[in-house]
Amino acid sequence: MAERIPPELQTQLLKLQQLQSQLERLAYEKSVIEGELREVNEVLKELSNLPQDSPIYKIVGNLLVKQDRTNVQNELNERKELLELKSRTYQKQEGLLRKQFEDLQKKVNELVQKYYPQGGASSTPPKA
Repeated sequence: MAERIPPELQTQLLKLQQLQSQLERLAYEKSVIEGELREVNEVLKELSNLPQDSPIYKIVGNLLVKQDRTNVQNELNERKELLELKSRTYQKQEGLLRKQFEDLQKKVNELVQKYYPQGGASSTPPKA
């Protein structure tokens, strides 16, 4: 016969799953931002290696449009600053979520010990 998980423990487990999901989503978003940041840095590096009189083209939809080098560099530098800011924000959020996750994990472990003092799933929880 299956045991019934106490409501308090069920609630905390659900919160733990939600935090885990938030952490996974944040890690994905952070990796996307970091990938885009690497790409912007690579483009800036390549631009600096080109001769000053080289024509610069930018992809706009399905077209390549000739652009002024300074404008392109300014746009890329602004994008880089924005991506770095987002990356730092995600790192801070990740740190806060990890702390919340660890605290909640400890609480869940305490509740498991409270309701299942032997630590085994086969022990019977105390009657409420």
